[in-house]
Amino acid sequence: MPQKRRIAINEIGHAHELTCSAYRRLPVFSDPICADSILKTLGEASQRLNFDVLAYVVMPEHFHFLIAPRGEFAISAILRDIKQPSAMKMLVHIKLTRPVLAEQLAVMKGGRRVGRLWQQGGGYDRNITKLETAQASINYIHQNPVARGLCELATDWAWSSAGAYALDPIPVPVPISTRWLTGGD
Repeated sequence: MPQKRRIAINEIGHAHELTCSAYRRLPVFSDPICADSILKTLGEASQRLNFDVLAYVVMPEHFHFLIAPRGEFAISAILRDIKQPSAMKMLVHIKLTRPVLAEQLAVMKGGRRVGRLWQQGGGYDRNITKLETAQASINYIHQNPVARGLCELATDWAWSSAGAYALDPIPVPVPISTRWLTGGD
């Protein structure tokens, strides 16, 4: 069966809603060290590759990021810069602390077993051009853990940008930018 591929349209000025899942949708990010790792890598990549982070949530087995690249970009490069380094760190951590999960993440490659953190296929990428669509995406992203029953309030979820949007803002792991939403520079 051919591998499902993510289609990316790299248009300047578009925001991108990105979703990627752990291999076999295993709960890799239920480990706080893994959830922190993907967010740390997101923050570093945003500075290195010149994109704003508008919203995010890391769920037990997947993440949602809403980002707005500034200038020329390739979503594939952004995802690679987030997923590759975080996967290497997380797989080492998982192998040391969660051997059963490490075995579930193992696949045969070149005649040997290796760890695979990400589901094949590249994930989901939706271009967003309208403010209303972006606001709906932000709400969906932030309400994800509430809808799953993981917390009562979106601001209670530690691996989310919901606190940054609260009436009385709460510090969040990766700072968000509202530049794209407000039309600022």
